[in-house]
Amino acid sequence: MIYLKFNGHIEQKELIFELQEELIDISKISGWNYEVIIDNFQSMTLKAKGDPGQKPDFNEGDENGMLLSSSDVFLEGISISVDELSDPLRITFDRDGKLASIVFYATEKGKEFTNKLIVKKYEFMYLPYIKICTNNYENHIKIVRLLDYLKKKYIKDLEVIDNSFYWKNRDEEELKVNMWKAFKNDQIIS
Repeated sequence: MIYLKFNGHIEQKELIFELQEELIDISKISGWNYEVIIDNFQSMTLKAKGDPGQKPDFNEGDENGMLLSSSDVFLEGISISVDELSDPLRITFDRDGKLASIVFYATEKGKEFTNKLIVKKYEFMYLPYIKICTNNYENHIKIVRLLDYLKKKYIKDLEVIDNSFYWKNRDEEELKVNMWKAFKNDQIIS
């Protein structure tokens, strides 16, 4: 599997809106699907009645709520799908302007999935890198070019790990070979 991992931060949070607008334009011109992301999980936190400094009563066995700091679970940015087979490129920032992605898992009751999401604090994971798997060399190149642009204009400290080595050497032939090898290995494992 070929993937890119990246991290960094936007120097001025006010630039996030500009970044979103610019990536929306690029997506429209390129025919890519996109989604503006403003995820605030505050609605999942319990709030005290009356005194804002008071902690709410909370029973660990209570399935109706959980204690979380909403500042820990907030994302703002954009998700771009270059095609349906690759992971979407999520350029999302936390409250401090750091590239972030929050992963949580739905719980299962019996054999049926419920619409109610029960999550414990430890199930939220702040990832040091955002990972995107690409399905072919052309899409990989498109995403690398987009990351290049973001590094020049918005995320000056962008760090990218590319297991195909394309980010470093920009060798398309080597990328094609690495994609073919990854595909072949996936076929053997399946």
